[in-house]
Amino acid sequence: MAQGQARKPFRAIIVGGGLVGLTAAHVFEKAGLDYVILEKHGEMAAWIGSLLTIWPQTFRIFDQLGLLDTAIRNSDEIEQSTTIAAVDASFRRTDREMPQLVKENHGHGIRVLHRPVLVDCLYDTLSDAAKARIHLTKHVTSLSVTEDGASVTCSDGTVEHGTIIIGADGVYSKVRQCMQDLQSTALPGSVPPSQRRSPYTTTYRMYFGNTPVIPGLPRLQNWEGDGEGYSTQLLMGSTRSWFALYEKLDGGPMKERTRYTEADKQALLDKWGHIFLAPGKTLKDVYALRSGAVGLINLEEGLVEKWHWRRVVLMGDAVRKLEPHAGLGYNVGVTDIVVLANKLQQFVSSAGGVTCAAEEERLLDALFAGYQEERMAHMPAIIDLSMRRARVAAWLTWQDRFMAKYVLPSVVVNKLMVKHLLGPLIAKMPVLGWLEETALPPTRIPNSIHT
Repeated sequence: MAQGQARKPFRAIIVGGGLVGLTAAHVFEKAGLDYVILEKHGEMAAWIGSLLTIWPQTFRIFDQLGLLDTAIRNSDEIEQSTTIAAVDASFRRTDREMPQLVKENHGHGIRVLHRPVLVDCLYDTLSDAAKARIHLTKHVTSLSVTEDGASVTCSDGTVEHGTIIIGADGVYSKVRQCMQDLQSTALPGSVPPSQRRSPYTTTYRMYFGNTPVIPGLPRLQNWEGDGEGYSTQLLMGSTRSWFALYEKLDGGPMKERTRYTEADKQALLDKWGHIFLAPGKTLKDVYALRSGAVGLINLEEGLVEKWHWRRVVLMGDAVRKLEPHAGLGYNVGVTDIVVLANKLQQFVSSAGGVTCAAEEERLLDALFAGYQEERMAHMPAIIDLSMRRARVAAWLTWQDRFMAKYVLPSVVVNKLMVKHLLGPLIAKMPVLGWLEETALPPTRIPNSIHT
């Protein structure tokens, strides 16, 4: 296109209609930004019912979006966490203070809910016009980026045109793959082979499912079992329970994708069915109470080096994958949306002087670079927290075992961690710059960024 090619009205093509994509729909609606969502599955429901954790910074965004009451009504605040030795259910420690400390420090507590329930909440609260922007069974096959716009082609022949493409399509992001292919073609050698093959590494795999509330165990309590290379979790909500077994891969860390079979699931249950999820409750005991299917997946960890190229930008699990013990994954994806949307909203509202597409692309490239820079500033602390949380449960080294047995049981250490590690991390998270917060309770730790 010529340098003077007129710029077109802004439109975002969001690939991925999962939790991050649906949250982006709410944000873009509030910002008045035109968009479309392409989702490869034929329905919005999550694949298997698993546990989802929502941190205080995400509740601030829900407040701004008018979703706070819905989110709280459909989630539980866990009152106590107890750690046992998974091999024999012997007691390690109980923590009743951390949940309350987090709430006192940040106004909102850490809450949990059923992943499909949040999918329903996010979708059902969209307007009919917003729902019409979500197109199902759209398998992306290729991207095209030109000076005056971008387009996405789907396997059914559909072609969507827009200003930018946002990849919110998860760990095995097709948008990331296509973006890297385009970049490698234009700039040979610019994408390291390790990033193109797989940017993430798997150390653990997880076997998981959910059950009705289990008789004989108190509600609103989290049980965790630690061990050498494995750990367990049983979280009791008010109306549902979630269970998981985390296991270190026998062959060591790997980058290859693995698709597990029903036989693999049965073999794992046979191997670990005797270990305890809570006093008097083994994995086999809880499995017998399951609701629906159980899952077995690899737990990838890692960070993508470059999150954007020309008019394409990535977010959520497409740019970083966190092990789920700390429950940070969805929350950092929401913060991605917030940072990117703040910049896009300002760009669109002030872009009246941008008359040509070439200038628009230069500005967008700078915007995306700023988005990645802002998010990367928090990544070392977030990744470290996530990795440490996993390894003090499923020990890989003697240091992990020492931390679990002798350091973490200290009430003083836990209070210091909540105040000096979690506190600044949560308080620094941004909110949407053009929307007010209406229901933020008093906080002990001031929020660094607020409207």
